[in-house]
Amino acid sequence: MEREKLVFKIADIVKESYLIVPAERTAWTGLVLSIEHDAWVFSKLYNLETQDRVVVLWLDTGLIEELPSSVLLLEYREEE
Repeated sequence: MEREKLVFKIADIVKESYLIVPAERTAWTGLVLSIEHDAWVFSKLYNLETQDRVVVLWLDTGLIEELPSSVLLLEYREEE
């Protein structure tokens, strides 16, 4: 069964997935600044998988970083 793709929105609060957090620190929390849909293509054995490129401002450090959506976890989204 295929996992449902989470689509981030500008101003979402996100955390790093444990997959990319170094052992010597905890996961950072950040604010989504922009999203470019289907910007990254990852190849699998028989097909290509696209992911959104998400630009995040890390609140812990002030750094801005571009990441594939699969390494981010949604912490909070303002309801419309």
